[in-house]
Amino acid sequence: FLGCHAEVLGYFGGHSSTFGVFFLDPPELPLSSELHTLNLHCNLIARIESLDHLLNLEHLDLSSNRIHWIEGLSCLANLRTLNLACNLITKVEGLEKLYNLTKLNLSYNRIDDLSGLLHLRGPNYKINHIELHSNSVNNVNHLLQCLCGLQYLTNLTLEKNEKSNPVCAKIGKSAAIV
Repeated sequence: FLGCHAEVLGYFGGHSSTFGVFFLDPPELPLSSELHTLNLHCNLIARIESLDHLLNLEHLDLSSNRIHWIEGLSCLANLRTLNLACNLITKVEGLEKLYNLTKLNLSYNRIDDLSGLLHLRGPNYKINHIELHSNSVNNVNHLLQCLCGLQYLTNLTLEKNEKSNPVCAKIGKSAAIV
């Protein structure tokens, strides 16, 4: 990870104290392969990488970073929730190996291409919740084509707190949240 923040704790007489926040390079930030939850919110991360050994990871938060592409996730077979909100993503992609993913937050990006959702069709995929508000989705047919076949999808957010997508104006506000 580029510029990951890590809080280093020291122990003095049974009391913990914070030494500070440091920027660490990937070799200096060893992450246990037994890790179930990883929160790297707001860390200036530009690329998703070095996660291959986190085979037990179930929850990943990479929100508020500088990520342009959804990549480097194919080894995370146990991942259930993925938060990529507030990044620079323009296209949904790189999710086809995430069979156990149930919740996906892609809000506050620049997404106009949802074609990566086409790979999540069928009974093998468990995705049931997608947040897409405050993006650039503008084509109703493209939206419907990419959502068709997501068998377990029960919650789709295209608009929230008056932050929407251009497509919402085309389909009407009442249909903006399914």
